[in-house]
Amino acid sequence: MLNFLFKRPIAVGMSFLVVLVFSVLAVLKLPVSLLPSIDVPQIIVKVNLPNASPAEIEKSILRPMREALLTASNLQDISSQANSENGQAVLFFAYKTNMELAYIEINEKIDQLINRLPKNMPRPQVIRINMSDVPVVRVQVVPKEKNKMIETSELAEKVIKKRLEALSGVSLVDLNGMQRKAIFIQPDAIKMQALGISERVLIEAISQNNQELGSISVKDGQYRYFMQLKSTLQNADNVRKIAITSPKGTIIPLTELAEIKDTIQRPQGYHFYNNTESLVITLHKQEKAQMPELMRIFNENIEIFKQEYPQVSFYVTQNQSVLLDAGIGNLKNDLLFGGFFAFLMLFIFIGNYKIPFLIGIILPSSLVMSFLVFFVFGVSVNIISLSGLALGLGMTIDNAIIIFDNIGKKRLEREFNNENLFWSCVEGTSEMIAPLVSSALTTQAVFVPLVFLGGISGALAYDQAVAVGAILLTSLLVSFFLLPLLYLLIFKNSYTLPREDNRLYLFFLKTYKKLFYWIFLRKKIFLPTLFLLGFLGMMLGFLLEVEGLPKIERQELLLKIRWNEALNISENSIRTKKISTFFEKEYNQINNFSESEVGIQQFLLQQTPSLLQETELYFFCKNEKQKEAFSKKLDKFIRQNYPNASAQITDAPNAFDLIFRQQKNYLDAKFKNQNASTPIEISKIQAQTAQIAQNFEIKNGEGLAQETQVRLLPNYEAMTRYNVSPQQIIEKVQNLLGNTEITQIKKFGEILPIQLYEGNTSFQEKLQNTFISANNPVFANPADSLAVYPLSEFVKYEFFTDYRSLTADKTGIFHSISLQNKEETNEFITKSTELALKNNLKVDFSGQYFENSKNIQQLLLILLISVALLYFILAIEFENFKMPLIVVFTLPLGFMGSFLLLYFTGQTLNIMAAMGLTVMLGIIDNESILKIDTINRLRKNIPNISVDEAISKAGEITFKPILMTSLTNILALLPFLFDTGLGADLQKPFVIAIIGGLSIGTFTALFFVPLMYKHFFRNLA
Repeated sequence: MLNFLFKRPIAVGMSFLVVLVFSVLAVLKLPVSLLPSIDVPQIIVKVNLPNASPAEIEKSILRPMREALLTASNLQDISSQANSENGQAVLFFAYKTNMELAYIEINEKIDQLINRLPKNMPRPQVIRINMSDVPVVRVQVVPKEKNKMIETSELAEKVIKKRLEALSGVSLVDLNGMQRKAIFIQPDAIKMQALGISERVLIEAISQNNQELGSISVKDGQYRYFMQLKSTLQNADNVRKIAITSPKGTIIPLTELAEIKDTIQRPQGYHFYNNTESLVITLHKQEKAQMPELMRIFNENIEIFKQEYPQVSFYVTQNQSVLLDAGIGNLKNDLLFGGFFAFLMLFIFIGNYKIPFLIGIILPSSLVMSFLVFFVFGVSVNIISLSGLALGLGMTIDNAIIIFDNIGKKRLEREFNNENLFWSCVEGTSEMIAPLVSSALTTQAVFVPLVFLGGISGALAYDQAVAVGAILLTSLLVSFFLLPLLYLLIFKNSYTLPREDNRLYLFFLKTYKKLFYWIFLRKKIFLPTLFLLGFLGMMLGFLLEVEGLPKIERQELLLKIRWNEALNISENSIRTKKISTFFEKEYNQINNFSESEVGIQQFLLQQTPSLLQETELYFFCKNEKQKEAFSKKLDKFIRQNYPNASAQITDAPNAFDLIFRQQKNYLDAKFKNQNASTPIEISKIQAQTAQIAQNFEIKNGEGLAQETQVRLLPNYEAMTRYNVSPQQIIEKVQNLLGNTEITQIKKFGEILPIQLYEGNTSFQEKLQNTFISANNPVFANPADSLAVYPLSEFVKYEFFTDYRSLTADKTGIFHSISLQNKEETNEFITKSTELALKNNLKVDFSGQYFENSKNIQQLLLILLISVALLYFILAIEFENFKMPLIVVFTLPLGFMGSFLLLYFTGQTLNIMAAMGLTVMLGIIDNESILKIDTINRLRKNIPNISVDEAISKAGEITFKPILMTSLTNILALLPFLFDTGLGADLQKPFVIAIIGGLSIGTFTALFFVPLMYKHFFRNLA
């Protein structure tokens, strides 16, 4: 076949040119993202019920919801948390679940459940979690004049939001910090009592005036019209014109009975930018969109906004595209410098300059053609896929070096003429097809099983496997067809063999020969020693700390505070401003900024529940050092000024965290009543956790958080004495203390609520100063029937401590504690179980600990399958059952090199390091395969050659390709170690694992493989 193709160089060249053109088109169409498009297998269901306690949310909403959703397909776990007025359920699905179908199924089950839920609650909000949920950028919209938040909110919601949503590639635009208009009605209680008009009459009068008839069809002779009867209420002035009839028949204007104010709705949360109240707009990217193009259009529009809306200032913050630019920029540099170092190595070891330049043509061609494979398999350009290409850079050069070297050896066997040059290219390439294809298959044999690994590792391995497979496929095609053709064209009419061996290479070859013979004479010592080193190297892996995500340096800081006090939103914002001011004084806001989310957030895609007594502060620091210093000062400041508050200082989350962040704690102990439908008594669970805290470092879960609450106690004796009905008391308390909405004015999609104004006085004063009239009282003295009584006569109150949140899972309500010290796992489980049995409680354990154990077992199984595939492929190629074992036995030595370098560089055994180990296994076997294949060819082609002679001669033949392929692979990856930034921190353990394994792998191929071959085939002649 090669003979046929090489005689038609124009056809072959044009074919490659056509493929390159299509590859360039594929590059232009490929989506560019920070990370692979991965469906996070979670769905969140959020519920809201105004004025409801956590117990009511749990009993009336979340419990029936959990029961209904348990039958969802592929559901692995479900957890819920009930808070005051809101709650949420988090559904965990198996990885690779079709989340689009899961989303539809959950919505259907919610629809079926609606009739069992409270009538006055809005429909639960179902949120599907995926990569597009991470905002790519945030826009701060800050009014330049104070008290202009209403106007700024309308501008942001009605204009800016709509214009951003129209941009190509935008999936969602979300807002927080908006203020909305409202009409407040503050009744004059004294006048209304004097006139005998109750609040119910006032509320009904306003509601009745806000009804719409809609449209009716009216016949007028031969014509027919649609007649509309619109509501009379359009604004506050219309409300003021409402009149009420008193019990005596007097018509009284509403303005005489109540104060009507045009104002803003009571805020439940604020957003601050650099201590200034503002709005924040988050931009979410479509899955297939190209982030660079989207950000270009976005930035252009922001500049337009600054000119068209001078009344507000625009600031772009938390730009996730910076991570993409940095990550892809680093990878581009790595490809560039890696290629440069590889070429430099070629110039050092190969005397003829034409050969490195030939590889300079082949390498970019192979890389560009790989993007066509990306397009076919639907893989985006991201950090994971590009790292696979960077890895393939060395493999492409490997194939080229091996074929060039073999063509040169074939030329030595023939006379120097064009015909012999042609056949040297054909035979030199043909001989290498089998070992190179076998090497590629063994490399993919490591990757393919990883795709079936559960969890995020398998999802990431898919992109890496496609990338490596793409570069292997294109490099083989280029090496088998384009490379020999270029060699033939360049060295045509050249009657001297290109000088390939310089003095440096000859020096290394001479040193290798001496060392090889010295080791080979002592094979009985070195072979068991190498086996022992491989075993010890594998054991070194147990010394490495295991974690999910590599340690990554960040400049962003996130502070979450729970005040653990019954604060209103105003006091919360005052305290938040004080902390932000402290930050300003520390750094004077030079290239630093802060953002604050105070109270309840308005984001549609808010994944975690937010409370009025909580605040989140985001700080951007110049560098990691400044961030660490400020973290310590911040922690000290909060402990000194707010001793009751619980503060959590962490790295600010970004797109990486959505994938890698472990949603579960390391190990949770969930304590439950025997009847799990009720919470455990506070005193009982406190005693339980206190005993455990004496022996272990623990962290209390959300279900143990407590807060002070108020319980209203009806005075039934007074209600009976004065003939006041319970319904009167309930309505009066709801109107007085609840956030009562009378009605809504709706026009053109805008909603203007009309609410009763509750005032700013304490609830104790309201109970004392609010009066209630007797309902048809029966007294001997008629004057008593006109008496009014303070509400405090009928309702008493008491303060008590109760759970702030109620957490539950499949089986019911639980109160959890989390173990912080991983070394105490077994003791913690034993002690918790003993205490639970002693106190007649149930205890369940869950967390990342069990998932890690499962993943390790799964990974070991996958590795065994990979090794088995490797063995079967090699057994087919070598047609021998012993020779594949030689390759398999080299793997522990590769692990030793990787573990050693990871250990001495202070890295952990994480997802990226594990991926690097698998890649390393796929590379080091290539060199062993080449060595064994060369020995076999020599034994087959040279009559009466002994095994020792074949091993020695094969060592000389393969020394150059093995040495150069190892060095080029290592040098191609070396620039990764000198990158900085988040993307670089992610790649470093991956690269270190490969470099460490390859360093030992070269020694293995040069010395260990010959020793093993001699051991297995020592009885052959």
